[in-house]
Amino acid sequence: MQDVAAAADTLSKFYYPPVAAVSISYPKEAIRTECLVNGELKGFGQLHPRSQGVETLGTIYSSALFPHRAPAGRVLLLNYIGGATNPGILSKTESELVEAVDRDLRKILIKPSAKDPLALGVRVWPQAIPQFLIGHFDLLDAAKASLSDSGFQGLFLGGNYVSGVALGRCVEGAYEVAAEVTDFLSQYAPKG
Repeated sequence: MQDVAAAADTLSKFYYPPVAAVSISYPKEAIRTECLVNGELKGFGQLHPRSQGVETLGTIYSSALFPHRAPAGRVLLLNYIGGATNPGILSKTESELVEAVDRDLRKILIKPSAKDPLALGVRVWPQAIPQFLIGHFDLLDAAKASLSDSGFQGLFLGGNYVSGVALGRCVEGAYEVAAEVTDFLSQYAPKG
């Protein structure tokens, strides 16, 4: 059991910074003219580099992507804030997170004189996206070794902290773990 505790301790050392999802809506006329295409907000959204001097990580144009996601004359924006460079979001209230996102959007997408947004939802994940810091794979190898040494050779680790956070890597990682499971189980298949 001590080795299982060692594996659990090792896995707990992975760094997952917090991220908040903030859904807000503005009147369509609040969008800066230069951000519109034929009078409409178009596209998937945008990532916000730190060089823009904003806290918000990125914005998804939900109402541009999905019809009827917002009433006529309004836009719905899903924003992400926090991450490794801004773990302080955990000490902010929901209204402070909305204010921070609104302040950022007024620098980039929303007219500074626009009315306040309608806040539709705030969801904070205290541990959101694993960071592949120096030593990450050493920790992962140590956790796998601890499980194996504890007699849990048939327990496999998978997920975004193993393969990477991109959806494509998670799918590829699932296939890789499935192949490991298949190889492991083939040892116990009846011969004949």
